[in-house]
Amino acid sequence: MNKRLGVFAFLALIFISLVLRPPLAAIGPLLQEIALSLNLNASQQSLLTSMPVFCFGLGAFLSPRMMRRFGLNVSMLIVLSVLLVSLVARIFFGFELLLIGTIFVGLAIAVANVLLPTLVRVDFAGRASVMTSVYTTLLAISASGMAAVAVLLSESVGGWQLVLLLTAIPAAFAIVFWLPRFQEPHVPIAAIVGKKQSQDVYRSPLAWSILGFFGIQSLGFYVLLGWLPTILIDAGVSAANAGGFLGLATAVGIPSGFALAPLIARLKSLSVLSALASSLTALGFLILGILLVTDSASTSPMMFAACVLISLGQTATFPMSLSLIATRANSQEQTTALSAFSQGWGYLISGVGTFAFGAIGAMLQSWSAVVFAVVILTVIQIALGLYAGRDEKIASQ
Repeated sequence: MNKRLGVFAFLALIFISLVLRPPLAAIGPLLQEIALSLNLNASQQSLLTSMPVFCFGLGAFLSPRMMRRFGLNVSMLIVLSVLLVSLVARIFFGFELLLIGTIFVGLAIAVANVLLPTLVRVDFAGRASVMTSVYTTLLAISASGMAAVAVLLSESVGGWQLVLLLTAIPAAFAIVFWLPRFQEPHVPIAAIVGKKQSQDVYRSPLAWSILGFFGIQSLGFYVLLGWLPTILIDAGVSAANAGGFLGLATAVGIPSGFALAPLIARLKSLSVLSALASSLTALGFLILGILLVTDSASTSPMMFAACVLISLGQTATFPMSLSLIATRANSQEQTTALSAFSQGWGYLISGVGTFAFGAIGAMLQSWSAVVFAVVILTVIQIALGLYAGRDEKIASQ
């Protein structure tokens, strides 16, 4: 890849990263406003928060098929175009189009999620760990930033529709910086994923442990992203402060997560590190559950501690899970197969869990049971991280 194309590849990666989380991060803080505006019931609210994550799972399985048929360049352009159109279209004509548009947003993001590790391996082969840390940090910054300011933006620009429309801007820039790739006849494309690579992944206990680790940490993140503002508002916190707590819970750990990148790249085994990070997440959710049970979430300074611990844990485990996907495979083809497998099934777990937990919270009219369930799952995540983090590769049959 020549220097000019390398600059465009880097800029495209930046803007792709900036568009993959804000369209969903804005929904949680604005959910009460959207529900009042469109007269949504509890089931419709659960669908709106959980369907994109569920689509993350379904869409991930499309990636290998798209790669086989179109290659990396065309596949990513299709994804970005669908994403841009869906982000613009979903703010018109009520709940039905909002839901349909958000579903297509989820599907497009899902494919991009799987393409990114392969893109990094193709375009930045010598700096894969650093570039993985760059884009995962941007994912976290953009998600936390939108979560923190969504309510304030809505109040200043005139409603939730314009806030959601603003999330389409990075998609437009990503397309602009992606197009120069088509002027180069020798741009490397992602490898083809054959049946053998997929079979090796599905038969590997290591791959299943990576799937479990990825799925549970994603479930915890999207339960937080989709429901924390509602949980806190029901506990007596104002909408603006609830969005601020969500921003804190997704942002404060970003510097430490980025600082861990060189360590993650150097360590052959991530077992201990993944267990420690997962333990911080579990402790943060445990404190949150106790605050809800004692009706002190709106007044206790421990709410800040809970958000900080959750953020420190989740901003570390997400790049770790992607690092496991990138480093435990034996080839570029197997990386794509493992990425589709772990992210596909992992996001299906996350989507189903996000919907189920939202429905349970609404049915019980109490969120403490949901939070304690996340604590239990995060303990399981600790065990899976200990196994998945070992210095091993997926065996080839």
